[in-house]
Amino acid sequence: MRYFKFPKWSRSVYPGAIWDFSFREDHAVYLTFDDGPAPGVTEWILDLLDDYNAKATFFCLGEKVETSPELYAQILKSGHVTGNHGMQHLNGLKTGNKDYLHNVLVAKKLINSTLFRPAYGKLKTSQYKMLREAGFDVVFWSAMAYDFDETLSSRKRIAKMKSLTENGAIFVFHDNEKSVRALKTDLPQLMDWWKINKYTFKSVYIG
Repeated sequence: MRYFKFPKWSRSVYPGAIWDFSFREDHAVYLTFDDGPAPGVTEWILDLLDDYNAKATFFCLGEKVETSPELYAQILKSGHVTGNHGMQHLNGLKTGNKDYLHNVLVAKKLINSTLFRPAYGKLKTSQYKMLREAGFDVVFWSAMAYDFDETLSSRKRIAKMKSLTENGAIFVFHDNEKSVRALKTDLPQLMDWWKINKYTFKSVYIG
């Protein structure tokens, strides 16, 4: 089953987590990209964002930052925000608490950010508490683009993202090889549509 949007009851499970910025009256959407940086993909995204004068947030894997440090530096130099996605892409529900936190803290040595997004959006409540105690702000999302799902048509993906668009919405896309084909089809069309509807594009920030 595809969950484009988290069910409302999820918010009570992770008190204090970030799901959207609907309380900010700035008519903005927040584009986020997970699993990178990925050579050949992340650069394309950066160029597209620049075309729209858009800022975004990249939740990076430590192992990818380690292998592509220049690309990670390019994200920051372009004025975007980075967040921690773990050293490896671990499923919290299948990982012990000690190993899970260690995975995040090792990545923090490479990714200087207090923003964290759990891989798959799967996180034990005990792990969430540990992350909060370690000073992390956990960022979920308003809408999952499913750009990695090759069984879903571009038309359906785009229609769903449009239907979930509202002020302060946080969208998840992926800067990896698996998603690049759908990303190159969907994202320019969506950004055109958001621009026509007077949305601005902002990075995730706390405060």
